[in-house]
Amino acid sequence: MKAIVLPGPQAQIDNVTLTDLPTPEPGPGELRIKVIAVSINPVDWKLTFDHKPEWTYPHVLGLDAAGVIDAVGRGVEGWKAGDRAVVHNNLWKPGVFAEYCLAPAHATSRLPGSVNFTDAAAIPCAGYTAYQALFRKARLEAGQTILIQGANGGVGGFATQLAHEAGATVIALARPEHFAAVRGFGADIVFDYRDADLLHKVRAETEGGDGVDVMLEVVNPGDARKSLAFLHYNGHLVSIDPLPVMTEVPSYTYAASIHEVALGGAYHAGHLPTQRDFARIGDDMMARLAAGKLDPMVEEIVALGDIPDALRRLRRRDVTGKIVARIASDA
Repeated sequence: MKAIVLPGPQAQIDNVTLTDLPTPEPGPGELRIKVIAVSINPVDWKLTFDHKPEWTYPHVLGLDAAGVIDAVGRGVEGWKAGDRAVVHNNLWKPGVFAEYCLAPAHATSRLPGSVNFTDAAAIPCAGYTAYQALFRKARLEAGQTILIQGANGGVGGFATQLAHEAGATVIALARPEHFAAVRGFGADIVFDYRDADLLHKVRAETEGGDGVDVMLEVVNPGDARKSLAFLHYNGHLVSIDPLPVMTEVPSYTYAASIHEVALGGAYHAGHLPTQRDFARIGDDMMARLAAGKLDPMVEEIVALGDIPDALRRLRRRDVTGKIVARIASDA
């Protein structure tokens, strides 16, 4: 099979290449997926510099795939060859930028027949992160107010859509050229994140000027006080990047709940309940796609061989929306 790989332990982003590898065989509890489409995420280029000790080489990159079950490993129940599926895979194992990939059956979601593979592949990494942040961590409810950084990006864009659908008031941060798109995702209020008066403007949009209920932080500010200032007392700060530094935060000033979202950690920690929840989150997200309630934000579709260039463009931030690579035809 053809695959996009890091050829060796010293390889980095400029060494990523297309090569031929043996088709993998599913082990116990695994599915083999004939890959139709994959999405390309910032974590994919970051992993070209952050190799994991568990990897063997050449290492196949990629985490998000949609396709058709091709073979079923021992002990797997409820799946059969021909079923349509989508998965956010284990970054400590060989990835999905290939004609075939292996996936843990317990973390794999079903793909409704009305949802195309390209749209489905765009969801897992960014979409599941947004979903987990809002509904598993912050427990966002209708009537609450949420502040979302990077609302035109993958995680921020999905979070804006999900929060709007949940009945929350969404204050979104983006550049002015993206305001219209972000409003299209359901943002009620949009500010330029570089506005010198941002804190005052955000708090002015909240009840009593006390601050928002939830802040979704996708850019680490360093000092946690920079983000906590947007929250009311007892609010929720959800961080996608490494957690902000709390050492300068005085006790009894915010009483905020601080949440870290890191999907890949569930595999590394071996925490099966969280891994199984990926399948439930995926099922919900696919149902939203099927119902026309979620924009997959696909901005560009490339071929398998174009993935190395797409990774480099993502690193340079020359990309808006989601890039998806088509690996095979739907047939």
